[in-house]
Amino acid sequence: MYKKICTLIIASLMILTVAICGCTESTGGNTETNEEITTITVVDAAGRTVEVPQNPEKIIALSCALREVVYLQSQEKVVGIEYKEASKEIDGTFPSGLELPYLAAYPELMDLPVVNSGNSVNFEEIAILNPDVIFVGTSGAANADNIQTKSGIPVVVVYVATVGTNTQNEKYYETLRIMGEVLGKEERAEELISMINEYENDLASRTENIPEDEKPTVYVAGRPYCGVHGLDGTDPHWPSFELINANNVASEVSDVSEGITINKEQLIEWDPEYIFVSEASINLINEDLNDPAYQGLSAFKNGNIYGVPPYCWYSFNKCTGIANAYFVGKTIYPEQFFDINVEEKADEIYEKFLGKPVYSVMASQFGGYTKLNLN
Repeated sequence: MYKKICTLIIASLMILTVAICGCTESTGGNTETNEEITTITVVDAAGRTVEVPQNPEKIIALSCALREVVYLQSQEKVVGIEYKEASKEIDGTFPSGLELPYLAAYPELMDLPVVNSGNSVNFEEIAILNPDVIFVGTSGAANADNIQTKSGIPVVVVYVATVGTNTQNEKYYETLRIMGEVLGKEERAEELISMINEYENDLASRTENIPEDEKPTVYVAGRPYCGVHGLDGTDPHWPSFELINANNVASEVSDVSEGITINKEQLIEWDPEYIFVSEASINLINEDLNDPAYQGLSAFKNGNIYGVPPYCWYSFNKCTGIANAYFVGKTIYPEQFFDINVEEKADEIYEKFLGKPVYSVMASQFGGYTKLNLN
């Protein structure tokens, strides 16, 4: 009798325990209120120390930082987009939508809510979207602090400006690592850096033994910055030239890759043998080439003016910069690039950066790799 009573008591306790456990699991199922959020601390490109949720589920990228989010294969986490990126209208002066490789690869991003208007951030829209973290492209600490204070969302400043010199390249690699850490994409960040280095090594090795006196002089025209430019807009260290050790006539103007404006007399004095035109600026370039003074340039007289998709277009399309280097190399050093089909190479590069080949879209938007018809 005693044993039966003990057995009944034990059985009752077991049933009660299961019931209690079941209730506890149900109550803890609401992750929004009960799940502990793991955070990490990073030092961003502005030197700010920021605490952010680890592997956030919802993100916004401002000031041209969306490109790197796509490079890091995290586009599915994006909940808002910038107004220029969302634009489906071709402006002709400033970039928009499908003119950008990362949006050509993922046009569905263009339908997301717009989170800014001009230079003003729409904090009401951000509050509705409630992201876990906001990336802000190359920006000062004060601007980032302002956005963070007003939104209540952690803001991480990232370097998405131009590359070209070793210092600029290292800043960019560090940003990829910071973003990779925040997004839980550390391996992808290292893969990107390794991939860029592999292309750099391939391009450099093809041209490293060419004597300086056998290198033709080159010039990039129409390099956009704050909008499009004519023949006077250039870049002293345009990455596509730097990658193949090209003889850029403007290289002494500055120590870094940047958009600059030179005067007509300077370009005529340099008289480059080849001119490569950023096709975003093609309308202004055509106007300039009607100037008889420019028609005396060797590149014009010899028909050595070529179009390339824009590297600098809503900040800097690193994949396009590498692809352009192969086209420039094939054009001025045909023997060293005999094995390269530039359109196939461009698609290979776009696919490695973006997950999709988009050269045909870029060519449809701008014209693609071509000798320009100056008539």
